[in-house]
Amino acid sequence: MLNPPFSGSVPIYVALGLLILSLALLMGFICRRVYRLIRRLRHRPIPHVGIVTSTLRLLLMLLLIALSAAVLFLSGFIQSYTAFTHRQRAAIVYCAPAEGLEDEMALWLVTFEPPTIGYLSHHRLRGQQWAVEGHILKWDDWLNLLGLQTMYKLTRVRGRYLRAEDESSKPATASSLVEQEEDPRWRWLYEYGARLPFVSAVYGNTVFTFPSDTKTFEIYATPFGFMIEEGKK
Repeated sequence: MLNPPFSGSVPIYVALGLLILSLALLMGFICRRVYRLIRRLRHRPIPHVGIVTSTLRLLLMLLLIALSAAVLFLSGFIQSYTAFTHRQRAAIVYCAPAEGLEDEMALWLVTFEPPTIGYLSHHRLRGQQWAVEGHILKWDDWLNLLGLQTMYKLTRVRGRYLRAEDESSKPATASSLVEQEEDPRWRWLYEYGARLPFVSAVYGNTVFTFPSDTKTFEIYATPFGFMIEEGKK
């Protein structure tokens, strides 16, 4: 999922614009003062400007520079903090062990990515843990600072055994969350995405944990991949 880029960067752009404008005004003020000084040294007539008016203009420009620089610094700090702590809710999971059956569980999953926002699916899984897999496209860090968020796609839910030998000897269960599992677009991104400008990495990511009768789980897409957080039932 890709949210509108750069939506949280408006204060930075406004503050940067004001800073550039105020610096340009200051440079113009200095140039005019130098020009007036040169004409005075050459004994040429110059328009009269009161010292009070000139001082007030200088103070206002310095104040504008200080304020815009402070807003730019504060907005940049907030934006950088938000960029690397931002989370997009990708799904809610409820998974409970199947009553009376060993290493079996029932899982309900609600996705939050278009066009299946709020779509509920049910899955019967074998294993001691449930797992959700998906694709991640990570942008360069400086684009995260500007507000561009990580792209992701949930693709599969499956059961997971704790022991590797059980994975190969016991029944495996997996369910697709997409209509087209061999998506040529993501296949192309896996092959060439890292060579594209502004793309840091393209990779698959899996999160897994134990089922619970008393908990729900929320899956989030972060700038570095998926994470699970316990929710309130």
